[in-house]
Amino acid sequence: MIIVKLGGSLITDKAKPLVAREDVIRRVCEELKTAYPNMIITHGTGSFGHPLALRYRIHKGFHGKEEERIGISETKYWVNNLTQMVLRALLDAGIPAFPFHPSSLGVMEDGKFVEFNFEPIRGYLKMGIIPVIPADGPYDRKKGALIASGDYLAEVLAREFKPSMVIFAMDEDGIMFEGNVIRELTLKQLEEFLEKIQVGEDATGGLKGKLKHVVNILRLGIPVKLVNGLVNGRLKNLLEGKNPIHTNLKP
Repeated sequence: MIIVKLGGSLITDKAKPLVAREDVIRRVCEELKTAYPNMIITHGTGSFGHPLALRYRIHKGFHGKEEERIGISETKYWVNNLTQMVLRALLDAGIPAFPFHPSSLGVMEDGKFVEFNFEPIRGYLKMGIIPVIPADGPYDRKKGALIASGDYLAEVLAREFKPSMVIFAMDEDGIMFEGNVIRELTLKQLEEFLEKIQVGEDATGGLKGKLKHVVNILRLGIPVKLVNGLVNGRLKNLLEGKNPIHTNLKP
């Protein structure tokens, strides 16, 4: 069993609101056939979620304003459209898939899931149908509504399903330093690296937010690989046990 997180910056053009990279989605889903049926897929929202989440401040919680109500609903609408594109591409690749929305499965409190029903996901896996779990805006007992990012969901799923590895397919070659990809880091080295990264303008914390969840996965004893999904064949090669350019993170 592996978990694959398709980054929002991979499957959408984050510089252009509501623009999907449909050709990339189709190719990446073809490459995922190598791992079928032993995988769970989660995905970020990129330009289908982040601009709206930032505009309506969904990541800051619900404060009773009418524009927030509209914003939560509109964001959900567009993210669902992106999820449908991923599902269509998986089906076209011959991979049976089924969406599971965290907002319908779990409840958060202060940005962390305190309840989550994994049984439907487990049941569909047993049937050979791949769960697709998008970033979402679940109900939060203290904040009203917050964001559950694809990176956080990868961590949540890793805790429950104990995969052999977690792959983050991105729009970069891996963790970059002075223009070069870092090919391998241990958990301790990554924790030291994390302290030097500044948070960018991103509804889910940018690279630093991602790597915090990666650290938590590594602490479970699960290896993590960061690979550039924009480069043809790299994800497929990684799934086949080859060693394409990527960052290998060791517990």
